[in-house]
Amino acid sequence: MGCFNKFALFVINFLVFGVGVAVVVVASIVISKDNTYGTLLSQGVFSLPIIILIAGLVILIIGFLGCCGALKENSCMLQTYAVIMLLLLIAEIVLGILILVYTNKAENVVMNGMDDVFNKYGGKDTSLTKSIDAAQHELKCCGVRNYTDWKNYSYGIDHPNSVSDGCCKEQSEDCGKGILTNPNIESLIYTEGCYFAIKDDIEGLAIGLGVIVIILAIIQLMSISCACGIAKRSKHHSV
Repeated sequence: MGCFNKFALFVINFLVFGVGVAVVVVASIVISKDNTYGTLLSQGVFSLPIIILIAGLVILIIGFLGCCGALKENSCMLQTYAVIMLLLLIAEIVLGILILVYTNKAENVVMNGMDDVFNKYGGKDTSLTKSIDAAQHELKCCGVRNYTDWKNYSYGIDHPNSVSDGCCKEQSEDCGKGILTNPNIESLIYTEGCYFAIKDDIEGLAIGLGVIVIILAIIQLMSISCACGIAKRSKHHSV
């Protein structure tokens, strides 16, 4: 049984290590390119790809600890590994519960953050203005909830009945100015809000993510069990 635990723990963590490497590589590639969602969701450097990169590094370290602990049957390393895995499992359960309980509040926080970004359109930061235009045009959306949001942003107040140029289906300079009074507005601009465009775009991924989390939780429980078994046997032999 001890050999089986050792082999199972090594194989599981070798796969975990591989996943960690893959996540780090993918996150690094995404960070090196323009991030459409990142422009709309936050202005800070600490965006979604950075979080994914950190998560990948954590997974990589956990996989390394598990592999080394299984090979060397190092009791201290295996116990450290088991504690980390247990803490991660608890954190995942708590996070899952919080997401279910505070879904609406989370949506409001994201929307308010997006409002802050859109409100800076047309300001001194010309690169941000261009990024917002590009993101809206690529996602085929306008505003956060819908195109009427532009009435409440600084740009819409300074330019009544106007939306950003990125909302126009045929984008050109100042194409969004005064367009809200046009009776054929729906044929000229995108009307869906960017929050819902992003949400629809990643909704399919959420189901896949849920399945992965469940599988990961099962793997974690198996890993904790194997690690504790090997650590106990290792301690017994060292006495």
